[in-house]
Amino acid sequence: MRSINVSTDVYAAIWALRKPGEESEDAILKRVLGVSSALPLGKTNDPGKIGFADPRFNISLPEGFEIFRIYKGTEYRAKALNGKWILQNTGVAYPSLNQLSRATSGNVENAWQNWYYMEGGQRRLVQSLRPS
Repeated sequence: MRSINVSTDVYAAIWALRKPGEESEDAILKRVLGVSSALPLGKTNDPGKIGFADPRFNISLPEGFEIFRIYKGTEYRAKALNGKWILQNTGVAYPSLNQLSRATSGNVENAWQNWYYMEGGQRRLVQSLRPS
């Protein structure tokens, strides 16, 4: 990712073009400019590829596994890609769930108790993925 500087008016105009499912300026501009990625975010040519693993807790998640949280009214979403968590709101990669959590809240907290994933149409705590 590269950063660009735009005025507040241009920034507002970009977000005015947003369609459902577009969670970043990059996603909005890709659609508007007709730019396509080689693979959509979270997709891989190797369905068995590991997206994120934490050997301390014996957890291995598939490429594209998505988690989310709401903190102070803002929804944050991240995907497991290439061994890191990619925060979809910013595109920044974090090597651990704790660092991802700290980036969204600014606090040191138990990240396993603050992030969720969807399974069978139900919201579940990431903590439930850890062996008991």
